[in-house]
Amino acid sequence: MEKYTLITGACGGLGRAFVKMIASAGENLVLVGTSKSKLDDLIKENKEQFNSVKVLDFVCNLADKKDRLKLVNFINEKNIQINKIINNAGVIIEGDMIKFEDDEILKAVEVNCVGTLDLTQKLIKMRDENKKFEVLTVSSLASSYPMPHMAVYAATKAFLTSMMTALAVEFKGKNVVICTVCPGGIPTTKEMKESIKSMGLGGRLSAASPEKVAKVALKGLKKKKKVVIVGGFNKFLAGISKIFSKSFMAVVVGNIWKKSQSKRKF
Repeated sequence: MEKYTLITGACGGLGRAFVKMIASAGENLVLVGTSKSKLDDLIKENKEQFNSVKVLDFVCNLADKKDRLKLVNFINEKNIQINKIINNAGVIIEGDMIKFEDDEILKAVEVNCVGTLDLTQKLIKMRDENKKFEVLTVSSLASSYPMPHMAVYAATKAFLTSMMTALAVEFKGKNVVICTVCPGGIPTTKEMKESIKSMGLGGRLSAASPEKVAKVALKGLKKKKKVVIVGGFNKFLAGISKIFSKSFMAVVVGNIWKKSQSKRKF
């Protein structure tokens, strides 16, 4: 049975960086995204790199339980073995919670938390217990503390970091390696670039390119680290969050984000 690496959110900026690095390492790929046309474009863009590896793609909305089951059935039908999953798909929801519709908030929770947990559990159950299985999950520096004006997003990322860190211990000695990467801002979209710029020097110091994040993440996975924080400045910020109370950090971070959003007329 041939081995494959499955990447969710493959068409985004960070997803593309993971795709290129995994393909360059000679690993077969299952690319998962919400748009067939974007998946087709991704494959065309990397056609040269994909010459030496096999690539499958599947359209899946991680917030949809039926879609997740279809993805698992697709893997079984293709008779392939997933030996690595990169949980990269995620929904960013920024702004005061009351401004959002119910379905917007629920989608963020369902994709970031429910979908990631459900798919990870299903693929771990399907693994060959005699061979190494790797799980790399993209969380965020936002998981380090409560974030007023970005409360839902930060909470979903805190869930991911907590869950995956616990599972890393739970599966120790069982041929399963679980690593969580926590980057700061990643300038992959116009909105994210504006957000980073509005944060001033701190935003620039915290940010990292998708290529750097992917490289650091995969290196951490290889070294079997439970949690990887990208960048020295972000490690400093994460360290501060352990010194002060969550209530204090919420006030400080809330003021920073409120100023940032006012600069963008958010």
